[in-house]
Amino acid sequence: MKWMNKHNKTENILLKETNKGGYSLSIIAKFEDPFPVQYSIRISKPEGVEVDFVSTLDGFRNIGELLTALHYFAKTKLYPKDRNRLKEVLTAESIKSFAEVLKAAK
Repeated sequence: MKWMNKHNKTENILLKETNKGGYSLSIIAKFEDPFPVQYSIRISKPEGVEVDFVSTLDGFRNIGELLTALHYFAKTKLYPKDRNRLKEVLTAESIKSFAEVLKAAK
C-alpha cells in the first residue's frame, strides 16, 4: 500500500501492475469530500499521462469476477484453432461458466 497526496487528495494505491511496455494499471482508494472513499482504476502511460476510471462497487465486482475467471480459463490453454469459433467461445459468460467448472473439479 502506498499513501500519497495528489492534488490535495489523499490516495491509497491498493495495487499497481506495470507491463513490459511501461504502462501501469492501479487500483486506487481516494479519500475526498463528500465521499468517505472513492475507488478507481488508474491507467498510466510511460510518459506519465494518467486516466482514472471510476465505477460503482457492482462494476468493480463484475470486473473482478471476470478477471478471476479469466485467470482460471487462461491457465488451461484450451483454445479452438478456428478463429471464428474462438470468437464465439470467448465471451464473459462462457469464461465465467468454464472457470466455475474448473473450480468445482478441484
